[in-house]
Amino acid sequence: MPNNLIQSYEVFKNAYLKLEQFINEDDYSEIARAGILHAFEFTFELWWKFLQRYLENIYVLEEHGPSSVIKVAFQNGVIKDGQIYMDMLRDRNLISHTYKENMAKEIYLRIKNEHINTLKIFVEKFDLI
Repeated sequence: MPNNLIQSYEVFKNAYLKLEQFINEDDYSEIARAGILHAFEFTFELWWKFLQRYLENIYVLEEHGPSSVIKVAFQNGVIKDGQIYMDMLRDRNLISHTYKENMAKEIYLRIKNEHINTLKIFVEKFDLI
């Protein structure tokens, strides 16, 4: 990978590791939940922007933005299950644009039980490249 791509990946990976740390140290308080939600938002942004840069080095991207990046990555076998990543995008959008307490709690649980595992699989794959 080119240096700028490696740097972009490392920034994403550091954010992922911080999110993982927040989850591992979760004390189930409102403050911890807010920290996990915010860290997920930040990590997701860095993830899709890295993925976009990665794809631009291999393919010509007609469209930009997270949903287009996810579709191209799935169509080209870079990610396995596009729907899982679209679900993460939906949750990031819900956190960012329509914050409601009950919804935040549901997303918090999905981050802890699903999204972190999806990101872990992505990191494990890209650590080998």
